[in-house]
Amino acid sequence: MTNVLENLSKQAQKIILLGVGLIALGIIVLVYPQQSGMTVTVVVGLLLLIGGLLRLAFAWLSASWGDAFLRFLFGLLAVVVGGYMVAQPSAGLQVLTLVVIIYLIADGISEIIFALRVPPATGGTLILLSGALTLLLGVLLWFGWPWSGEKAIGLLIGLKLLLDGAVLLGIGVTARGKLKELGSAG
Repeated sequence: MTNVLENLSKQAQKIILLGVGLIALGIIVLVYPQQSGMTVTVVVGLLLLIGGLLRLAFAWLSASWGDAFLRFLFGLLAVVVGGYMVAQPSAGLQVLTLVVIIYLIADGISEIIFALRVPPATGGTLILLSGALTLLLGVLLWFGWPWSGEKAIGLLIGLKLLLDGAVLLGIGVTARGKLKELGSAG
């Protein structure tokens, strides 16, 4: 346990800077939620489109005709979905909202489970709070979906960035305090 604290304490400044950076990014996203959501939709659409084109191009490398056909179909599906998301970002935003709902619920649950294993003095309480709020955001969005999708992605991503930044900032400050304690004790 002391090795973990020592390692964490040595990285305290980097953790604090990462936390502050995530908070700043979260604020920017919260100021422009609709634009942020549309940007995310277009980027995801482009990634799907490129990935689909690569699958199509390399489907012939499969070991069998069955594998090649399946890779071709999945590549074609990715091209169609990615192209649609790029061409119709507002409709793609609705789909992404559903994906984000699932992500937030799963992430919130996993953070809560992880927080139960971390001592409160080393940030466990902050992680538990972040997990509970993340889960709550996912559930609230679920009850508002699909009507809340236009700005929801940007708002939720902004809030998640703020939460994660606050958790890292708290852990970094706690770790820096532990480093000072270790320095004065040694």
